[in-house]
Amino acid sequence: MKTMKMALLAGAAVAVSAAAAHADQLQDLKAQVEALNARVAAMETAPSVPTGYQLLAISKGEAAQVPGMLGSDRDRVVSDSATVISVMPTADAPAGTTISWSGYVRAAIVYSGQDGDVTLKRAYTNAAKVTTNTKFKASDATDDDWDVKARGQLRVVATTDTAVGEVGVEVKMRADFSGNGNSDIYMKTAWGYWAMTPELTLGGGYSGSLGNIGYGYDGACTCYYTDNADVGFDPGDTTQLRLSYASGPFSMAVAIEDASLYKDGKADGYNGNNLGAAGEIKYSGDSFSGEISGVYRSVNEDSYNRSGKTGKPGDAGLYDTGTPYAYNADLEALWQIGAGVGFNLGDIASLSLAAAMGSGPFQETNSNGDIDKTYPVNNDWWGVSGLATANLSDSVHAEAGAGYKHREGDAHDGATFTLGADDSEMPWRYSGFDYDTWAILGGVYYTPVDQLTIGVEGEWYTADTSFTRTGQVGTKAVGLKDRIDSTTDNWTVDLVSVGRF
Repeated sequence: MKTMKMALLAGAAVAVSAAAAHADQLQDLKAQVEALNARVAAMETAPSVPTGYQLLAISKGEAAQVPGMLGSDRDRVVSDSATVISVMPTADAPAGTTISWSGYVRAAIVYSGQDGDVTLKRAYTNAAKVTTNTKFKASDATDDDWDVKARGQLRVVATTDTAVGEVGVEVKMRADFSGNGNSDIYMKTAWGYWAMTPELTLGGGYSGSLGNIGYGYDGACTCYYTDNADVGFDPGDTTQLRLSYASGPFSMAVAIEDASLYKDGKADGYNGNNLGAAGEIKYSGDSFSGEISGVYRSVNEDSYNRSGKTGKPGDAGLYDTGTPYAYNADLEALWQIGAGVGFNLGDIASLSLAAAMGSGPFQETNSNGDIDKTYPVNNDWWGVSGLATANLSDSVHAEAGAGYKHREGDAHDGATFTLGADDSEMPWRYSGFDYDTWAILGGVYYTPVDQLTIGVEGEWYTADTSFTRTGQVGTKAVGLKDRIDSTTDNWTVDLVSVGRF
């Protein structure tokens, strides 16, 4: 009986202790709930952001795609990602803004060279109508050139949703370096747009032309420091106002372009006052894509004046030397029409083809979209090119391309010349010229991550030029007739590194 009593007393003590412990836990839990309620109440009564400020979100996302560009401002350093800054609207604030920015720095060891020769066959007829035939041949070789070149670029795209549709801008700022010294920053792209509807966009600024063929050798290659041959079909970047339409894989656009050539902010050359137009129709599918593009740029009716040098036909040299001369040529409008097609074999390989024909003042456009006037004469041209690519692995990409372009120049007057101290100066009369370019290029690129690419590139091209010129001195009986043929081989090999962010 005594034992039973002791057991009951022990059980009661345990129960009292458990009840006391449970009560303490309930008090602690109640205190925590009260503290949490106080914090929630404080957050509900406080404003979401201080007055005059908005919420910002910074993240890594896809690079912004500007509507209406249609690939006309293709960048050779492609990056799928960018840093995105989103300005979030508050309840009583207007729509937010998204700012996407990305960039790269690239550097390369570049080896280049040139080798060529020129042959001149001359027939000289004197006053006695006796003709003397002579032949000159000279080499025109350039020493091998080694450089370390670099470039930096920053791309910023800002978009805002408004009551009338999306409004945005794109700017690309670049600086190129080669050796010692600073480089001026220049604007590669300055573009603004208004997406009036999901399909229709109005844009304007400075960018690539719709007349550029974005396929083939020049249009589709990676080629950071190659693509120097005159086998591309790019009329050159310019200021323009553009209206574009896009629905699914189909898109088209028209633009009014400025036909001027400017240097240091001033009109340079033959077409400083006129306009042009360009258009493009494009289809972009998963396995097939293509485009048809055209461009027209008017020129002034005034003659184009070019300076040069005179020469003496009796000199052994094959190029004109001496005192300055004035060159005049009536130039015609520039036009070009072309097409490109692309075929994709999934992630394995692709093939890109391009063809175009056109006419106008002789000019070349480099891979930056800059226009260089080489011969101040009218010429007709046509050409074809292709580029094949293959993904050798998830991180290794290879490509090879080939291209050809033929030019035929109009007859024109050239440099003046003299024959004897008593003879008056007379201009050469060129009967026209033939200019042919053949080119090949290739590259292998290793991209282990999106932020880094290491590549080896190479290009070789040859340019053949031939023309005939005649001139008469003093009397019609005294004259010269020259046949000049030249061939120049050019090559470039580089090791390039590209870092992106």
